[in-house]
Amino acid sequence: MKNKKFSLLLGMTAVIILSVPAAFAALDEPWFDLENCSMCKHMSDEEGLMENMEWSNFLTKDGMMSVTVVAEGYETAFKRSMKNMEDTGHKLMAGEKLYMCGFCQSYGALHMAGANFENFETDAGYINLATSHDPAVIEKIHAHGQRTIDEYEKMAAAESKGDSGHEGHDHGDH
Repeated sequence: MKNKKFSLLLGMTAVIILSVPAAFAALDEPWFDLENCSMCKHMSDEEGLMENMEWSNFLTKDGMMSVTVVAEGYETAFKRSMKNMEDTGHKLMAGEKLYMCGFCQSYGALHMAGANFENFETDAGYINLATSHDPAVIEKIHAHGQRTIDEYEKMAAAESKGDSGHEGHDHGDH
């Protein structure tokens, strides 16, 4: 399951969607930023977790579906990451200003646009659905989903070439 570094990103949906609008000031941050994002870093804090998860994203007719699969033996680390992200979500709700990557900001913006979210915990991980009946919101979900798919492919390609220094994000200032 190596090179599946962002499988928990969608799994944190329930936390991100609770964030206040101020947390989504700019969407020009690196799309994925496990080193600095207040949400994402909880995944990389768990030794071995990132290398032992798989993440797949699919566009659907009315939104997107993400599937996270966690390798046997990493379930506790996965759940601990989820709890830490939930705690971070509470800080955001309380008005604390925290840095979030483009993915997390965009995901929160989907909630604010009225997307519907369903989250399912499975024995092996997590399934997340983001949907809408509103064509404008569906378009936003599809844009987020396609960018996620594209950025993940770039990150995986960079890692396959041995460039794993900054986990697939650009090196712009934030």
